[in-house]
Amino acid sequence: MKNLVIIGAGGFGRELFSAAREAIGFGEQFRIKGYLDANPAALDRFAGYPPILGAPENYTPAPDDVFITALGNIASRKRCAALIEERGGTFISIIHRSASLGQNVTVGPGSFIAHNVVLTVDISVGRHADIFHGTEIGHDTVVGDFAHIYSLCSIGGNVKIGNGAAVYPGARIVPNRSIGDGAVVGIGSVVLLNVESGATVFGNPAAPIARL
Repeated sequence: MKNLVIIGAGGFGRELFSAAREAIGFGEQFRIKGYLDANPAALDRFAGYPPILGAPENYTPAPDDVFITALGNIASRKRCAALIEERGGTFISIIHRSASLGQNVTVGPGSFIAHNVVLTVDISVGRHADIFHGTEIGHDTVVGDFAHIYSLCSIGGNVKIGNGAAVYPGARIVPNRSIGDGAVVGIGSVVLLNVESGATVFGNPAAPIARL
């Protein structure tokens, strides 16, 4: 059995711990070993969590370790994933048992699929991507590496979500649209047009704004 190490002991890390205990393979393919976090006191106010094993910068993967990141900041997620991969660490996907994955849905290593997510058919989710609870994604959609799709989003068929893009809670994206690499779709936005790489859009209909 593998030992899962969660990178990040903040709020996302605590949520992922809870979800991992209800994920496919828990108790059969993996158990939870602990966290990596630069702040050794990150869990001092919280009960019932596994220990912090050290900082990502200083941790040497053990032979039976597997990893997943729990970092909302995409740049930090990329940096920490690279640190572990450079030392030979292996990442796995965590998929909650309540998620619905249809025909020909693939999920890359290091990705997290939360509870009540619906991925209909013929969908590709890249490496180190996160899709949070209640989000629904239509057929033929591609979710890029390190993308971050928050809760209760509705994404139509044949949409492309670029590498490192972020789609905030409650956003709606109509079919056949593209969200460029590193783009940000604001909370509750309705995307009717393609979003350029690096752009931030907000509103109904979504329109470009300056990053805050």
